[in-house]
Amino acid sequence: MSQRMNTEARREQMARAALDLLAERGSEGFNIADLAESVGLVPSAVYRHFEGREDVLDAALDVFRDRVYRLVDAARNEAENPLMALELLLTRHAKLIESGGAVPYIMASMNAPGGHAARRSKTERIFRGYVSRVEAVVRDGQVSGQVRSDVDPATAALLFAGLIQPAIQLRHAEGERFDISAHVARVWDLFRRAVGHD
Repeated sequence: MSQRMNTEARREQMARAALDLLAERGSEGFNIADLAESVGLVPSAVYRHFEGREDVLDAALDVFRDRVYRLVDAARNEAENPLMALELLLTRHAKLIESGGAVPYIMASMNAPGGHAARRSKTERIFRGYVSRVEAVVRDGQVSGQVRSDVDPATAALLFAGLIQPAIQLRHAEGERFDISAHVARVWDLFRRAVGHD
């Protein structure tokens, strides 16, 4: 790559920076001037790569989608078995919440009622894609005999997604007073007993 970033690389850099800003401020507090400052540009330079604020937010959601899907895929590839993959995924979500990472917060803030309809729709598609990936892990667990055959994989995947959402809200409300590690340990034990063999 030349000294000047090419258009695609610069766009990606700005989308990632936008995702970080969204984690800090939510979609309502996001603006182009702050994005430009965070990547060392003037606001007019952002408009050479994006049509406007909504286009930036759309690109940030693409980055978000890729990160969320990679979390599931990585856990699935790294763990010894499907149940361990789900536990690893839950633990990684908790670490992201602790670190203030954008991935868990965006799902809550970008899908808030009253927001931009197309963005809500895209967030919903991302969430459904995430749940379908988790569902595939549950199905793997059924094939391997770790997950009970009478468990509906789609319901188990939604239940799994529901394990982390309260932690996002409580961490946002209570800050470090909310013990995410303890929360994860408790909810994981319940989930494992609900879907697995004793």
